Amino acid sequence: MVEPKIKKWSYFTAFILPCLVLYLLFFITPFFRGIGISLTNWDGLTQKVPMTLGKEEFELKILSRIEKQSDADYVMSVYYLDENDNSYHRRAINGMKKYRLERIIRKTKYEPDAYRFVGLENYKKIFTGKSGGNFYPHTTKLQKYNKSSDLPGSIPRRTFEKEIARRLPKDSEDSALIKKAYSYSEASDSYRLSKEYDEFEITTPLWELAEVLVTKTVSESDIDSFVRNLKVIALGQDTYSIRKAAVDFIHLHSISDGSRDTVLSVADGMLEAGKLKIALSDNWVVKQRNMGVVGFTLFFAFFSVIGINVVAFALALALDTGLHGQKILRTVFFLPNVLSMIIVALIWNMLFVQLLPALTGVEKWISDPNKTPWLLVVVAVWQGAGYYMIVYLAGLQNIPTEIIEAAKIDGATGWQRFRFITLPMMIPALTISLFLTIANALKSFDLMYAMVGPTGYATGTVPLVYDIYFQAYSMKESGMATAKAMVLFLAIVLVTGIQLFLMKRKEVEA
Repeated sequence: MVEPKIKKWSYFTAFILPCLVLYLLFFITPFFRGIGISLTNWDGLTQKVPMTLGKEEFELKILSRIEKQSDADYVMSVYYLDENDNSYHRRAINGMKKYRLERIIRKTKYEPDAYRFVGLENYKKIFTGKSGGNFYPHTTKLQKYNKSSDLPGSIPRRTFEKEIARRLPKDSEDSALIKKAYSYSEASDSYRLSKEYDEFEITTPLWELAEVLVTKTVSESDIDSFVRNLKVIALGQDTYSIRKAAVDFIHLHSISDGSRDTVLSVADGMLEAGKLKIALSDNWVVKQRNMGVVGFTLFFAFFSVIGINVVAFALALALDTGLHGQKILRTVFFLPNVLSMIIVALIWNMLFVQLLPALTGVEKWISDPNKTPWLLVVVAVWQGAGYYMIVYLAGLQNIPTEIIEAAKIDGATGWQRFRFITLPMMIPALTISLFLTIANALKSFDLMYAMVGPTGYATGTVPLVYDIYFQAYSMKESGMATAKAMVLFLAIVLVTGIQLFLMKRKEVEA
């Protein structure tokens, strides 16, 4: 009886105890420290104890509030007064010395402006939608045309009718103007701009006079500057100013009577084109549904989990049939999982940016808000299915062949064998695969970081982990970011806990 106890304690000391210590150091301690940070407004840089503080502020807010002389002596041993800038500077300290200093200063109730205790304020902002405009699903207005740009020469029929004509106020001046300026062309299946509003056509008569004008008092650069000036003035819709600019141009360059009418006509035409620009800019605005950080995280988790597990299970079933060359196929399907997600993202990014536009003629793929979420799911499924295929394949090969053969003898069809034998006996493999894919999908970061980056906020493809990273390191709001991380942790624990509970019950029933 003595020897087994010694063995148990030796196993505990050699294996279990080091694991517990490491678990305490690298999970429990950072976790509770994270809870503390989430209750502050920390910017990620400011320390609890100041590195530098003005002499008056240091003596008033810290030294004067220390009760014990030993603590005051310790603080003064750490800080020294620099006479040059009249401020106290902290010497480099670590470990228990730093914790002692933090404990002393905490008793003085001193808090740096960028490291103050705010309680549950961060969590309140998260759950009330005040943590950022892109956090929850929302609707945004996207202006498809900017009045400072040239007028589009043609607009595809579906785009014009859906995004412009359908939204124009009935019997309005803008509606009449836009419908007058753009007419349908059956040949190109688009609405084309009328020549009387085309700035190139409007200014052509002026350029046709260039040879005559250049030989006299005006250069080509003068004409170009004049046209640019007219474009700017036309956006202000000031008839007097644009006519005055034309008259000034005529007088400045002593343009003859025969050319004056041309200059004035160009000015009037640019004024009308400016009016059309303003009307198009005001009315070509579309509402766009943005999933936000939370919406995209749930979207990506749901479809990637389903896609990965369905594809992996299907591949496992195919390879379990004794297919010729299954070892080679197994290696081929598993290879994407060996690649780093950053490399995978770069490969697919090249396909979406260069290859697919060339093959399909569709230019926007990864930058299209309607396509990007689905493309990211496709890449995640392609990269992850191979690993879970191995898990499912191992589960299929553990099913006793005697049961399958007995079912065949009894006349069970392939679907019946799958439904009543294979699927119930695959529940343990399904449990672990669902657990891992759900947790990984909710924590997804590197794929979105490499493929969309910060532009993901515009396309609505920023997962929660990337939002936490961006808020902590770019926006310098580490307190809020840590609070979001805590919320994500609890969400993962809750979702995976429910999934494990339900699947374990299925295992028992099976």
